Amino acid sequence: MRKTADLVNEMFDEAKGARLVAIAVGFETETEFVFNTTPHPLEKLNYLVGKGGAPVGLLRFEREGSGLQGSYRPFEEYKDEPWANEYLAGLLKNAAEIIALSQHGPAFPAAY
Repeated sequence: MRKTADLVNEMFDEAKGARLVAIAVGFETETEFVFNTTPHPLEKLNYLVGKGGAPVGLLRFEREGSGLQGSYRPFEEYKDEPWANEYLAGLLKNAAEIIALSQHGPAFPAAY
């Protein structure tokens, strides 16, 4: 796995021209997200990885007419893994909830 800083930089590159981009961090029973709008995204990603999360890929949301269109891309490390594509595609079924999460600020302790 690449350095978390590389993944955050990849997220910001992907965010050019997008409404919202998120790193999907998978845990055994849940998924958490690091958004391009997250304050201190590298610290949050490091925190989530430290808790045992695995950064799987990127979710990208773009304006399309009056709505948003979502797409996904696994990170290079998982590009040939069918489960990674299925996992990310499944997350897009909850696009509205994911976008809403991006508007709630940091989801980890403020005393970091």
